[in-house]
Amino acid sequence: MTSSNLMSLSDWAAEIGVPRQTVQRWHRAPAGEDLKKAYTPLSPLKAVAKAMNVDVPEAEERTPRYPRSVYVAYCQAVGIMDEYGNLVPEIKERFEERKRGPWVPAKPTLDPGPGRRRRYYKNHVAESTGLAENTIKTYMNASPGQFSFPLPDGHDEMSRPYYFAETFAPYRTLAQRQARMQPAEGANESAEAEAPADNG
Repeated sequence: MTSSNLMSLSDWAAEIGVPRQTVQRWHRAPAGEDLKKAYTPLSPLKAVAKAMNVDVPEAEERTPRYPRSVYVAYCQAVGIMDEYGNLVPEIKERFEERKRGPWVPAKPTLDPGPGRRRRYYKNHVAESTGLAENTIKTYMNASPGQFSFPLPDGHDEMSRPYYFAETFAPYRTLAQRQARMQPAEGANESAEAEAPADNG
């Protein structure tokens, strides 16, 4: 890896238009008191580098540096960039308006590991199946064995649960079953129209 392929935290912050402190958070490992909650014991950037099988010894320097490919893969994994390496419009707005708080990617993201599989979040599963997002969230946050539906395939670098496409297939079955249980549109009106009048 040549130095020309490496970027400092400040370089990357300037390129995508975020405060350096934001990229600094991606570089830092979880604090000790947060480890019980963290799904990524490595720092987010180091976890992505590991998934990519990329060595990042320069991350230990006084001025940490990572290959640009690691920064891009991280941003694609969490939904900041699309598959082409462009900032997602909604993210640009968040950065510009300095919005804070939880959010989920508008579109499926790319896992940094082999195969670059797509990660589907609760909103994507809901859109694909027709189930309510709260229903998906309930299953995603369930304890093992609590429901017969599969647990998420993992938690991303922001600790948000996600599925791969084949894993949430049972949700489509659930949606189809629920649809069959719903009365056909207009069925009640037809039944009322056909019912004999009560002439008293």
